[in-house]
Amino acid sequence: MLINLRVWLKIPDAEAATVKNTLVRRLSYGKVLEDVKKERLISIQVDSGDPEELARAFARELVNENKESHKVLIDRLEFEEGYVPVKVALHIEDGEAIAIRDRLRKRLGYQNVVDVKKATVWKLYFRLLRPEAEITAREIAEKLLINPHKDSYEIML
Repeated sequence: MLINLRVWLKIPDAEAATVKNTLVRRLSYGKVLEDVKKERLISIQVDSGDPEELARAFARELVNENKESHKVLIDRLEFEEGYVPVKVALHIEDGEAIAIRDRLRKRLGYQNVVDVKKATVWKLYFRLLRPEAEITAREIAEKLLINPHKDSYEIML
């Protein structure tokens, strides 16, 4: 089973604001780009247990309820309409994901945690229709959102 935990800030996100500012002011996407938001995606693979109960326990441990909201999806990953989601993840070993896995397994005793993967999902809101928006999202990902030496990306449509 795969528990996908989508986490985003309730408070203003300075990193997303900086990315939007760079895209609009420096890279000239102001005519086509409306907004930029960001989420953390934590995908936790488990081999046993009640996925709903595990998801609640993982959210209590990994989400700061004072400043973050979250959504849990089990064995699926879907996004709302209205934006193009671009998932950016390391294609090299991810030390933070390993630390989360070890924390869940060793410190909290969830031996059923098999693996953890972490990514950032950039939510790009366009004034364009779907095919043009997807092309522009790929362009933005390659120009700004990834470092090709360590990151990979996927348009999540």
